Amino acid sequence: MLITNALVIQKDKIIKTDVLVKDGKIAQIGEGLMDDEVLDLGGKYLAPGFVDIHNHGGYGYDYMDNTVEAFENILRFHSDNGITSAVASTVTAPKETIEKTLSVAREVVAKKGAHAKLLGVHLEGPYLSFQNKGAHAPAYLRVPAQDDYEYLLKNADIIRQITISPELEGSVELTEKLVEKGIVVSMGHDNAILPEFLPVIKAGATNLTHLFCAMSMVVMRNNKRYVGLREYGLIDDTLTAELIADNHHITPELFKMIYKCKGADGICLISDCLRAGGMKQDGKLYSLGQKDDPTSMQFKVSDGVAVLADGKTYAGSIQPISQMLRNIVFDGGVPLVEAIKTVSLTPARIVKADKEIGSIEVGKCADFCVLNKDLFVEQTIIEGKILKKEEVQS
Repeated sequence: MLITNALVIQKDKIIKTDVLVKDGKIAQIGEGLMDDEVLDLGGKYLAPGFVDIHNHGGYGYDYMDNTVEAFENILRFHSDNGITSAVASTVTAPKETIEKTLSVAREVVAKKGAHAKLLGVHLEGPYLSFQNKGAHAPAYLRVPAQDDYEYLLKNADIIRQITISPELEGSVELTEKLVEKGIVVSMGHDNAILPEFLPVIKAGATNLTHLFCAMSMVVMRNNKRYVGLREYGLIDDTLTAELIADNHHITPELFKMIYKCKGADGICLISDCLRAGGMKQDGKLYSLGQKDDPTSMQFKVSDGVAVLADGKTYAGSIQPISQMLRNIVFDGGVPLVEAIKTVSLTPARIVKADKEIGSIEVGKCADFCVLNKDLFVEQTIIEGKILKKEEVQS
């Protein structure tokens, strides 16, 4: 397939050129290319496919419903919004439930389908602090030193990333073992101070789970002031930072400050989208995590954001990455080339998939997102195949 008359968004510039796709890969980029199958974009943007490394659900489903149907519908919601690769996120839950999610994810990866590609699983917990647990069920929180986490190491083939709270006893040892297995360690949902999280960074932690959300901040302890991960994350260039740029969790003003400190190479937009994504917002209660678990936290949608049933705590987002891209461009003032990097190359690099996806380069997967001048998604292309867009509003 030849994609022609396109404004191609590359890593450092936008150029009007053609892209030739062969066998699901980008074969050539340039002018004067030819092929029997031609897709004329009429001057629209051709962006690299979006990569969402932290999302929980969509179209009424949560990954922890633990069925292939749930996974496929969630991935379809995200691919309808420009995502070509995704990492499925869990919430804190019993070991058996987590293991089931990992098993279903492995099945979905092998099966593939007409939706965003699943790269693996992100475990958000169970090693999170009680103080900054956010919407995670407290009954299932664990401390690494007091828990048998061998099952995580045995599932390193499907686990891409794990979020841990670095001040918990045993976090350093757990981080070392996870990193040795090739699993990305992200810090968040914590109550840590500098002397507690620095050893975990030294042990190999490289990412921050939704910076400024459910995260430690400046505190006084024993008459001494300590920075938290919120502040330290802004100055340590070895750490990448996830951002929920929905203009609620991260406001435009806060985003501008973070972008000034981290730049596009240090920022990864995540949807953190829950099962309510893509649904009619009728005030109903939804479950976070497994649908039939009576202990699951309940949330509702209020003023465009998910909140716990009491209305006092953010539970997550209902926006897809595509809307967040528009937020940071039109409200945050980020140049389009840099903004695209935060939803493609940077997240791909965080989960070590950037050799295959994340940018429009010869040899990489032919994963694209077609955007109009207002940056709305018009087409999603995965390995050279144009996906049919289906919307669910029930």
